[in-house]
Amino acid sequence: MQTLEKLLSRFAKGTDARWWIGKRPDARDGQLAKIIAGQVGLPTSTDDPFARDGMVRLDRANAARVLAVAGTTSLAYTETSPRSGALMEAKSALNDLHEDATFLSNGHWQEGGSRSWNPLTTATFDCGLIGFDGEHAFIFWIEEED
Repeated sequence: MQTLEKLLSRFAKGTDARWWIGKRPDARDGQLAKIIAGQVGLPTSTDDPFARDGMVRLDRANAARVLAVAGTTSLAYTETSPRSGALMEAKSALNDLHEDATFLSNGHWQEGGSRSWNPLTTATFDCGLIGFDGEHAFIFWIEEED
């Protein structure tokens, strides 16, 4: 998990990112993502996105894209297109988790696609990634105001 931890730390530098990485909490699968989010005090939104299936399950490639978007772009003022180097780094870092890892976000954040999401925070914009496998878990979440 060293590669992922270093990347999350670097992405968080100079931002208001909330992040945590560690041992997978003991929880039922239906509650696991919410417990991981709770490691950084989320959700703070008035609607609980975990209660209404507001989280989107992503494959590894899309999870890397969301992580790179959250870590390197402005959600309010730029196109959600991360630097290619950041995307490659995110793909590599996610390999710290086993092949059967689960990745969740609050939207897809695709280039040129619709920008709709289910907020986890009270910020104008928020985006991030929750990931876990049988042993490890992490969250990286960014909030931004316009």
